[in-house]
Amino acid sequence: MLTTITDNLRLAGRAWVDSINKRSREEFLDLHRESVVLYDPTLGSFQGRSALDKMWKGLFSMFPDYQIRKVRSFGQDDWVCLEVEESGTMKGPIHAGPREIPPTGKSFKIPSSIIARIEQRRIGEVRIYFDVLGLMAQLGLGP
Repeated sequence: MLTTITDNLRLAGRAWVDSINKRSREEFLDLHRESVVLYDPTLGSFQGRSALDKMWKGLFSMFPDYQIRKVRSFGQDDWVCLEVEESGTMKGPIHAGPREIPPTGKSFKIPSSIIARIEQRRIGEVRIYFDVLGLMAQLGLGP
């Protein structure tokens, strides 16, 4: 059965908006292939569902009230793009290599793009883009 761009957009939205906002870790992980590859401006790149699970746990330990809101979405072939707004409050430390940056208690709201490639009804690759300096400034950690 062929999937449509609409199917792919729905799948990406379920993973990166709905399951995150519902805190449904199992659903989030299940919507990704076991061999998923993720590229992120702060985390670099990593591969596998177990690495994605580690990202999930780290995200919610830093930002327990993290939310994501879809602004718009579009796609072409196997690729889809979600334009989103991310928000949260830094209530846990950021682990930056050997350093630990204590929580600032400050909130952020940033625009972001999540680009995903769908393979066999699962997400096989994710590329996330956002303004890292803007995020750090809102958290009181940068310029």
